[in-house]
Amino acid sequence: MKVSCIQKSNLAFKAGQVKLFSDFDGTFFPESQFNLHDIKQERADELNKNFAEFDTFLKNTNESIDFKITTGRTFGEFVNMAELIKSKNIIMPYPDSLISKNGSDEFIKIQNGDSVPFRYDVTNLSKEEDIAKISGWRRNLKPKLTEILNKFNFNIIEHDSEHTVKDHGTGSLFNKASYDNFELKENMPAQSDWNVGLRRDGNLKLHISFPYDMLHVQERKQAYSEITSEFENYLNTNNVKYVKEEFIDKAGGNRPTVTYMPKMADGNPLTKLYDTKLALKNAIRNNDLVITAGDGINDYEMLNPLNYLETGKSLENPETLEELKRLPLKCIVIKGENTGLEKLHQIFGKYGKIIEIEKGKLTDGIKQVIKEYAEQNPIFKNNLNNKLKSELGLQTVVNNQKNTTNKKLLTVLTGLTAGVSGIVCALQLYKQKNEVKNVSQTN
Repeated sequence: MKVSCIQKSNLAFKAGQVKLFSDFDGTFFPESQFNLHDIKQERADELNKNFAEFDTFLKNTNESIDFKITTGRTFGEFVNMAELIKSKNIIMPYPDSLISKNGSDEFIKIQNGDSVPFRYDVTNLSKEEDIAKISGWRRNLKPKLTEILNKFNFNIIEHDSEHTVKDHGTGSLFNKASYDNFELKENMPAQSDWNVGLRRDGNLKLHISFPYDMLHVQERKQAYSEITSEFENYLNTNNVKYVKEEFIDKAGGNRPTVTYMPKMADGNPLTKLYDTKLALKNAIRNNDLVITAGDGINDYEMLNPLNYLETGKSLENPETLEELKRLPLKCIVIKGENTGLEKLHQIFGKYGKIIEIEKGKLTDGIKQVIKEYAEQNPIFKNNLNNKLKSELGLQTVVNNQKNTTNKKLLTVLTGLTAGVSGIVCALQLYKQKNEVKNVSQTN
């Protein structure tokens, strides 16, 4: 009787990982949407060269870099932009996941042929559940807001962040809204059409766009107050913690606008910072590295190292400075005038936490900050896989005593594995011999 005992050992040590969070417009895609419509072939070739370099770098790192795009665009806006880029024969690599509307949703990459590899219904549900535990915010709040607006007989132009302006057609708010050129005055007679725009900015934010004169016509001002008060009472009754922002939407024709967002544990609204702070927490535990990259004011929070510190915000505090130095975070700022980020580079560049690069040089910036951090952190450097080390021109610093100990430990563990496997085989043989013996005695 043949006995087959397979001895196998899968002892592996986790390589150092890099979590990369990049803004889209002006950072990962270094060209404006306006210019893209009539882009010259020379510029398209340059973009293809940059993207090919980035894609090759990622592939050569042996999956050591987890790449996420985090954007202010809605899902539909990103897809529309990606399709436009593709129509210009520009081959853009896609991230492992797409975070839309400044942290609202995270869409997981799928295999989808030649199409954009994301679907509106394939999101990171565990993220939504974690945010619900913090704030009580769930997807089912929009119908209540619709119900309240219907009480005031609004013509509700309802569009979602799955779609874009091209999808709305005649249903677009801008198609329905009147653009009469009138002067806004206090207690003026109503002139704007009684239309309201309503959308979810991702699944976790709500956006309401009111008529132009909503805050200047007495009865409309009263309606505005009643609508927002009733919805906020509903949120409070259902233990939903929220942040409300009111502003005049200049890009949307100066319409009075209200957004409602989940309130996070620090009292601030859900932003790009939520994802990067969570990644940093894990990086500290696993001795990994987090990289953030951006070019504009909506990237400010995730690019500001002070937002990741536990000891405080004052750089005059020695403990704060020490924590800042240890922080496994590197930030990349795209050079530009009046971006709101210049001060960050001035302050934190000297501490080695922020570098400034030219637009279109993101791959070079990523290589630079990983190499810098590896030189500062020998353990992280040694944990990087060999392909990434080769890409960066790094050599492993071997601690001979530690290396010898690790080899001895590996030998012992392998021996134990073999020993256990041998014992199992021996027991199986013994059992089978007894079975044969018993059968013989019985016969």
